[in-house]
Amino acid sequence: MNCDSSSSNSRLQSLSTSTFSVSSLLLASLAAVFSLSITAQAATAIADGGFEAAGASGLYFSGQSIDGGSWNVSNGAIYIDTQDPYVFDGNNSANLTLANLYVPNSLDQTLATTPGQQYTVSFWANSDSANTFSLTENGLTLMGSPTSIVNNGFPGAITNSSLFVDYFGVFLATSTSTDLRFTATGDPAIGSTDGSVMIDDVNIKLTPEPGSIVLLLTGMVGMGLLVAKDRRRESILTT
Repeated sequence: MNCDSSSSNSRLQSLSTSTFSVSSLLLASLAAVFSLSITAQAATAIADGGFEAAGASGLYFSGQSIDGGSWNVSNGAIYIDTQDPYVFDGNNSANLTLANLYVPNSLDQTLATTPGQQYTVSFWANSDSANTFSLTENGLTLMGSPTSIVNNGFPGAITNSSLFVDYFGVFLATSTSTDLRFTATGDPAIGSTDGSVMIDDVNIKLTPEPGSIVLLLTGMVGMGLLVAKDRRRESILTT
Protein backbone atom coordinates (compact mmCIF):
# COMPACT_ATOMS: atom_id res chain seq x y z
CA MET A 1 0.00 0.00 0.00
CA ASN A 2 2.77 2.41 0.97
CA CYS A 3 4.72 1.41 -2.14
CA ASP A 4 1.75 2.13 -4.40
CA SER A 5 1.17 5.47 -2.68
CA SER A 6 4.83 6.37 -3.01
CA SER A 7 4.81 5.41 -6.70
CA SER A 8 1.69 7.48 -7.33
CA ASN A 9 3.19 10.48 -5.61
CA SER A 10 6.38 10.07 -7.62
CA ARG A 11 4.47 9.92 -10.91
CA LEU A 12 2.35 12.92 -9.89
CA GLN A 13 5.46 14.92 -9.05
CA SER A 14 7.07 13.94 -12.35
CA LEU A 15 4.00 14.99 -14.35
CA SER A 16 3.68 18.27 -12.48
CA THR A 17 7.37 19.04 -13.02
CA SER A 18 7.10 18.25 -16.73
CA THR A 19 3.97 20.39 -17.13
CA PHE A 20 5.59 23.22 -15.20
CA SER A 21 8.64 23.12 -17.49
CA VAL A 22 6.54 23.27 -20.67
CA SER A 23 4.35 26.01 -19.19
CA SER A 24 7.45 27.99 -18.26
CA LEU A 25 8.75 27.65 -21.83
CA LEU A 26 5.45 28.90 -23.26
CA LEU A 27 5.40 31.82 -20.82
CA ALA A 28 8.96 32.72 -21.78
CA SER A 29 8.02 32.64 -25.49
CA LEU A 30 4.99 34.85 -24.95
CA ALA A 31 7.07 37.25 -22.86
CA ALA A 32 9.61 37.46 -25.69
CA VAL A 33 6.84 38.33 -28.19
CA PHE A 34 5.53 41.09 -25.94
CA SER A 35 9.05 42.36 -25.28
CA LEU A 36 9.86 42.60 -29.00
CA SER A 37 6.59 44.44 -29.66
CA ILE A 38 7.18 46.93 -26.85
CA THR A 39 10.79 47.50 -27.93
CA ALA A 40 9.80 48.14 -31.56
CA GLN A 41 7.03 50.48 -30.43
CA ALA A 42 9.33 52.46 -28.15
CA ALA A 43 12.02 52.77 -30.83
CA THR A 44 9.64 54.27 -33.39
CA ALA A 45 7.81 57.49 -32.72
CA ILE A 46 6.87 60.61 -34.64
CA ALA A 47 8.71 63.62 -33.24
CA ASP A 48 6.64 66.80 -33.03
CA GLY A 49 3.59 65.14 -34.57
CA GLY A 50 1.45 68.21 -33.87
CA PHE A 51 4.05 70.66 -35.27
CA GLU A 52 3.99 72.50 -31.94
CA ALA A 53 7.77 73.00 -32.00
CA ALA A 54 7.61 74.74 -35.38
CA GLY A 55 7.87 78.50 -35.63
CA ALA A 56 4.36 79.98 -35.58
CA SER A 57 3.21 81.52 -38.87
CA GLY A 58 6.57 80.58 -40.36
CA LEU A 59 7.30 79.93 -44.02
CA TYR A 60 9.90 77.26 -44.77
CA PHE A 61 11.52 76.32 -48.08
CA SER A 62 13.16 73.20 -49.49
CA GLY A 63 16.24 72.27 -47.46
CA GLN A 64 14.97 73.90 -44.26
CA SER A 65 13.66 72.31 -41.06
CA ILE A 66 10.45 73.66 -39.59
CA ASP A 67 11.32 72.70 -36.00
CA GLY A 68 15.05 72.28 -35.63
CA GLY A 69 15.51 68.91 -37.26
CA SER A 70 12.47 66.65 -36.83
CA TRP A 71 10.46 67.76 -39.87
CA ASN A 72 12.30 68.90 -43.00
CA VAL A 73 10.98 70.48 -46.19
CA SER A 74 12.25 68.36 -49.08
CA ASN A 75 10.39 70.08 -51.90
CA GLY A 76 8.58 73.37 -52.44
CA ALA A 77 7.46 75.37 -49.42
CA ILE A 78 5.55 74.67 -46.19
CA TYR A 79 3.66 77.21 -44.08
CA ILE A 80 2.85 76.75 -40.39
CA ASP A 81 -0.69 77.87 -39.59
CA THR A 82 -1.88 78.77 -36.11
CA GLN A 83 -5.11 78.46 -34.15
CA ASP A 84 -8.58 77.98 -35.60
CA PRO A 85 -9.88 77.51 -38.17
CA TYR A 86 -6.81 75.79 -39.63
CA VAL A 87 -5.67 73.68 -36.65
CA PHE A 88 -7.15 70.37 -35.58
CA ASP A 89 -5.61 70.35 -32.11
CA GLY A 90 -3.08 72.46 -30.21
CA ASN A 91 -1.66 75.68 -31.65
CA ASN A 92 -0.06 74.72 -34.96
CA SER A 93 -0.69 72.72 -38.11
CA ALA A 94 1.25 72.26 -41.35
CA ASN A 95 -0.15 73.92 -44.49
CA LEU A 96 1.26 71.92 -47.39
CA THR A 97 0.05 74.01 -50.31
CA LEU A 98 -0.92 77.64 -49.68
CA ALA A 99 2.61 79.02 -49.99
CA ASN A 100 3.30 77.23 -53.27
CA LEU A 101 0.29 76.33 -55.41
CA TYR A 102 0.09 74.00 -58.42
CA VAL A 103 3.39 72.22 -57.65
CA PRO A 104 4.27 69.45 -55.16
CA ASN A 105 5.34 70.42 -51.65
CA SER A 106 6.84 67.80 -49.34
CA LEU A 107 7.46 67.50 -45.61
CA ASP A 108 9.69 64.66 -44.37
CA GLN A 109 10.76 62.96 -41.16
CA THR A 110 13.23 60.09 -40.78
CA LEU A 111 12.11 57.33 -38.40
CA ALA A 112 13.95 54.48 -36.71
CA THR A 113 12.12 51.29 -37.70
CA THR A 114 12.49 47.54 -37.28
CA PRO A 115 12.73 45.55 -40.54
CA GLY A 116 9.83 43.15 -40.90
CA GLN A 117 7.58 45.11 -38.55
CA GLN A 118 4.33 46.63 -39.79
CA TYR A 119 3.41 50.20 -38.84
CA THR A 120 0.30 52.34 -39.11
CA VAL A 121 0.63 56.09 -39.62
CA SER A 122 -2.41 58.22 -38.81
CA PHE A 123 -3.07 61.95 -39.17
CA TRP A 124 -5.88 64.50 -39.35
CA ALA A 125 -6.37 66.65 -42.46
CA ASN A 126 -8.68 69.09 -44.19
CA SER A 127 -8.59 71.31 -47.27
CA ASP A 128 -10.48 74.13 -48.94
CA SER A 129 -9.56 73.40 -52.54
CA ALA A 130 -8.98 70.62 -55.04
CA ASN A 131 -5.67 68.83 -54.41
CA THR A 132 -3.58 65.73 -54.89
CA PHE A 133 -1.87 64.06 -51.95
CA SER A 134 0.52 61.22 -51.15
CA LEU A 135 2.01 59.62 -48.06
CA THR A 136 5.14 57.58 -48.73
CA GLU A 137 7.90 55.70 -46.90
CA ASN A 138 11.25 55.45 -48.64
CA GLY A 139 9.45 56.42 -51.84
CA LEU A 140 6.69 53.80 -51.59
CA THR A 141 3.04 54.74 -51.09
CA LEU A 142 1.55 53.56 -47.80
CA MET A 143 -1.29 51.06 -48.18
CA GLY A 144 -4.66 52.68 -47.53
CA SER A 145 -3.37 56.25 -47.60
CA PRO A 146 -5.43 58.92 -49.43
CA THR A 147 -4.68 60.35 -52.88
CA SER A 148 -6.38 63.64 -52.01
CA ILE A 149 -7.60 65.41 -48.88
CA VAL A 150 -11.31 66.06 -48.36
CA ASN A 151 -12.44 69.60 -49.16
CA ASN A 152 -14.52 70.52 -46.11
CA GLY A 153 -13.38 74.13 -46.10
CA PHE A 154 -12.48 76.50 -43.26
CA PRO A 155 -15.56 78.66 -42.61
CA GLY A 156 -14.03 80.50 -39.67
CA ALA A 157 -16.04 79.01 -36.82
CA ILE A 158 -14.70 79.06 -33.27
CA THR A 159 -13.43 75.55 -33.80
CA ASN A 160 -13.32 73.46 -36.96
CA SER A 161 -11.95 70.24 -35.50
CA SER A 162 -15.08 68.43 -36.66
CA LEU A 163 -14.22 69.30 -40.27
CA PHE A 164 -10.89 67.45 -40.16
CA VAL A 165 -10.82 63.82 -41.29
CA ASP A 166 -8.77 61.05 -39.69
CA TYR A 167 -6.59 59.33 -42.34
CA PHE A 168 -4.13 56.46 -42.09
CA GLY A 169 -1.62 54.42 -44.08
CA VAL A 170 0.17 51.12 -43.40
CA PHE A 171 3.67 50.01 -44.33
CA LEU A 172 6.03 47.11 -43.70
CA ALA A 173 9.48 48.33 -42.71
CA THR A 174 12.34 47.01 -44.82
CA SER A 175 15.08 49.08 -43.21
CA THR A 176 16.20 50.41 -39.84
CA SER A 177 15.67 53.92 -41.23
CA THR A 178 12.42 55.03 -42.88
CA ASP A 179 11.81 58.34 -44.62
CA LEU A 180 8.17 59.33 -44.05
CA ARG A 181 7.00 61.93 -46.56
CA PHE A 182 3.79 63.96 -46.88
CA THR A 183 3.34 65.54 -50.32
CA ALA A 184 0.47 67.71 -51.56
CA THR A 185 -0.26 69.83 -54.62
CA GLY A 186 -2.95 72.50 -54.35
CA ASP A 187 -5.08 72.98 -57.45
CA PRO A 188 -7.68 75.65 -56.69
CA ALA A 189 -9.82 77.23 -59.37
CA ILE A 190 -8.16 80.13 -61.20
CA GLY A 191 -8.72 83.30 -59.19
CA SER A 192 -9.65 81.46 -55.99
CA THR A 193 -7.94 82.52 -52.76
CA ASP A 194 -8.41 79.01 -51.33
CA GLY A 195 -5.47 76.65 -51.51
CA SER A 196 -4.86 75.10 -48.11
CA VAL A 197 -4.18 71.44 -47.47
CA MET A 198 -3.70 71.13 -43.71
CA ILE A 199 -2.30 68.18 -41.75
CA ASP A 200 -2.09 67.85 -37.98
CA ASP A 201 -1.53 65.35 -35.16
CA VAL A 202 0.59 62.79 -37.01
CA ASN A 203 1.06 59.52 -35.10
CA ILE A 204 2.58 56.11 -35.69
CA LYS A 205 1.97 52.78 -33.97
CA LEU A 206 3.18 49.23 -34.34
CA THR A 207 0.66 46.97 -36.08
CA PRO A 208 0.76 43.41 -34.67
CA GLU A 209 1.81 40.95 -37.37
CA PRO A 210 -0.52 37.98 -38.02
CA GLY A 211 2.30 35.60 -37.09
CA SER A 212 2.73 37.25 -33.68
CA ILE A 213 -1.00 37.09 -33.01
CA VAL A 214 -1.12 33.40 -33.98
CA LEU A 215 1.86 32.66 -31.73
CA LEU A 216 0.23 34.47 -28.84
CA LEU A 217 -3.12 32.68 -29.26
CA THR A 218 -1.42 29.30 -29.76
CA GLY A 219 0.56 29.77 -26.58
CA MET A 220 -2.52 30.74 -24.60
CA VAL A 221 -4.49 27.73 -25.90
CA GLY A 222 -1.53 25.42 -25.26
CA MET A 223 -1.20 26.61 -21.68
CA GLY A 224 -4.91 26.09 -21.12
CA LEU A 225 -4.75 22.53 -22.47
CA LEU A 226 -1.71 21.70 -20.35
CA VAL A 227 -3.36 22.96 -17.18
CA ALA A 228 -6.54 20.97 -17.95
CA LYS A 229 -4.55 17.81 -18.72
CA ASP A 230 -2.48 18.21 -15.56
CA ARG A 231 -5.62 18.51 -13.45
CA ARG A 232 -7.12 15.38 -15.02
CA ARG A 233 -3.98 13.37 -14.35
CA GLU A 234 -3.83 14.58 -10.79
CA SER A 235 -7.45 13.52 -10.33
CA ILE A 236 -6.75 10.02 -11.74
CA LEU A 237 -3.61 9.48 -9.68
CA THR A 238 -5.17 10.59 -6.42
CA THR A 239 -8.27 8.40 -6.76
